[in-house]
This record gives sequence, C-alpha cells and structure tokens, in this order.
Amino acid sequence: MDTSVGAVSAVAPTGSPDGNAAPKSGSKTGDNSGTETVRSSSTKTVRPTFDGDRAYGLLTKQCDFGPRPLGTPAHEKLRVFLTAEMKKYADQTIEQKFDYRGMPVTNIIGVFYPAGASAPAKKPVLLLAHWDTRPVADGPFSSESRGSRFVYGAQGWNRTTPIIGANDGASGAAALLELARLFKQRKPDVGVLLLLDDGEDYGDFKSDQGRGEGVELGSRYFATHYMEDARFGYPDFGILLDMIGAKNLVLPKEQYSQNHAPGTNSKVFGIAEELGYKKIFLYGETQDVGDDHIALNEAGIPTIDLIHPLPNGSSSLGYRYWHTLQDTADKCSGASLKVVGETVAEVIYRETPAP
Repeated sequence: MDTSVGAVSAVAPTGSPDGNAAPKSGSKTGDNSGTETVRSSSTKTVRPTFDGDRAYGLLTKQCDFGPRPLGTPAHEKLRVFLTAEMKKYADQTIEQKFDYRGMPVTNIIGVFYPAGASAPAKKPVLLLAHWDTRPVADGPFSSESRGSRFVYGAQGWNRTTPIIGANDGASGAAALLELARLFKQRKPDVGVLLLLDDGEDYGDFKSDQGRGEGVELGSRYFATHYMEDARFGYPDFGILLDMIGAKNLVLPKEQYSQNHAPGTNSKVFGIAEELGYKKIFLYGETQDVGDDHIALNEAGIPTIDLIHPLPNGSSSLGYRYWHTLQDTADKCSGASLKVVGETVAEVIYRETPAP
C-alpha cells in the first residue's frame, strides 16, 4: 500500500450515516466507470462460524516459510501451499500468471458457485487480499531505514531487508482461506470470488507521481484481464482485507473506498456494529490509503479497503510494525482475525443474488 498516505481523521456525518465526504487534497482518485448497486440483504443468517484460531494457524504457517517477496524460493513454496489450500474448498481454482521483470507473479483465484448452482455466478462478490511480502524494511519505524537509503531502479532494490509480513501479507490471506472453508461447508446464496493477489508490495510506491512502479501488480492485472475469463463474471462489489490481524486492530473507513463504494462501506460497517464490533470498525473515522482496491474501482468494481491505519501522520492508531522486521506473528491474534472474518462472512451470507 502507498507509503505517502495513511493519516486518520475524524469526520462528521453529512446527510447520512455515511458522511460521504469529498476526496481529500492529496488523496488518490480515479475514473470509476462502475455504478455501485447495494443489493437488499436478509437479516437472518444460518452460517458456519469463522474460526479465529484456525485463521491464526494459517497466518503462522505462511510466516514459517520466511519472507515471501517475488522471485524467492519461499514465495514459490507459498504459492504451492496457497493453491493447494484453495483447491480444498473452491469449486474451481485458477492461477492467473504473468511476469514482472522476469519474476513470476501469480494470482490465485477461488471460484465459489452460489447455493444450488452448478456454474459460476454472473455477478459474484469479490473478496481479496495480497499474499506476497515486502523485500525491504522501509517503514517509518524501521531501524533498517536509518543510514543508507533504499533506492529502487531498473535492477530492483539497491539492497534488501525482507520482512516476515505477518500482518502485512499473511493476515488477509489467512482470513480468505478460513472464509473458503466456510463457503465450502455451507454455500452462500451468492457466488464468491476469492482473489489472493500477488505482487502488491514489491516495488516503489512513490514513483510515477504516486501511482507506483512494481506495486499492486496482481490487482492491476486482474482489473484489466478479468473480463477475459467468463468464470469470473462481473463482480458486483469487492472487499479488500489488508493488515487485519494486529492485536490492537482498528479499522477506520478508508476515504477512497468511501468516495467510490459508500454503500458497501455502510453495509460492512453497519453489520460490524450489529455484531458488537464498533470499537474496531470506526464508523466516524477516515484514512487515505493507496492499495489494491484502487485498480478495481477504476475498472468499475466498487471495492472497499479494510485496513489498519499506517503509522504516518499524527494519529496514534497506526500499526508501527508496518514494513519493519518486527511485523511478526506475535503482533497478531486470532481474536482480531475472527472479528473481521465474522463480519465479512455475515455480509456474504446476507447477500441476495443480483438480478
């Protein structure tokens, strides 16, 4: 995610609980050709329970491979593991492959049919998280950032200090795999795509006037190629899970999400409040983060980003271990994963099929 943003600010609602504010100065914007349609949802669900301890076990399993940036043996071993896990649950598992600077990049996509269906949905819900980790510990609280600078060029980084990425990488992927188990156990009424996207955290977020070079690779590829495969349908809306495992988890509304998918934001945060999680899902706070949801919104898929604040600006809420060697499994908890997983599961199981 973009290192140039991440400040958190309180906002007052304007006209509705959304507080659908205009874009802040300096925040990323994009041309969103899609129109958000918020479907009516059932208020009663019978569904499996998201197991936070099992999700935490999946988080630690990923960390056991070591740092997992593009082009490393650990990255390839994790790809094999994640693909095998997805195949246990999804009706179809697809690897969307491409290269970046000679390194393989792989999106792992699980296709889940709606309840009673024998084919993919035409308008599924998209859930996504990145599974790669950053090759440099360049966060604002990283001791590795002191001294010689990290410089990204034609040959890659001038030096590497790869991170474990327990929260930034493993947490979102762990939650998606646990959700996959739920969707296998009891199919929702809607189709679901689970996208484990690759190459989010590799390159330089600040280059190209803030759009970045070598970052958000998997989400950008999916956004420009998903229509080439009929199995993906035309996603109705999306929810990105990024850095959702910290012990001190908080999730303010993300401003770009609020600008482009306010209805989805309200639905998710409203259900979280119903479930008793309003101290974590901060309804009256916003943050600006450049992340994998940007490309999807630009492609017409209204997508929100659930992400712990970055340690920038004056806010004390930021995850200070972001892009440091200390982003390890002991900073995360199954309880936090359960809060997010239960909320997202409830959203999905309440959804009714798009016409």
